[in-house]
Amino acid sequence: MNPLTNLSQIAMDFFAHPAFPVHARARATDPGTSIDAAINAEKFAASHAGRIMAVLAQQGPSSASKLALFTGLTVVQIDRRMKEIQVKGMAQPTGEVRDGCLVWAAVSQH
Repeated sequence: MNPLTNLSQIAMDFFAHPAFPVHARARATDPGTSIDAAINAEKFAASHAGRIMAVLAQQGPSSASKLALFTGLTVVQIDRRMKEIQVKGMAQPTGEVRDGCLVWAAVSQH
């Protein structure tokens, strides 16, 4: 199966996990504009995660700098997503470092 065909599903399901409650990026006391921004941030995060996971599936274990080349995201954007991706059990660090960046591998989903 082509890993790119699952991007939409990965993006839609990314935050359907107890570790990522809705509006986790905003406080209840924040103004409405901040809550709106948090909702948009959740959408971007899911899209970024789908792109990252597609590259890991196609290219194998990769550093944030390599992921940046294939996804069009910055290393900072990728680093922000990797912890969330790890908590979801979708990827894990290999323990290797390349180009000063930790190398990540997709976790096999059986």
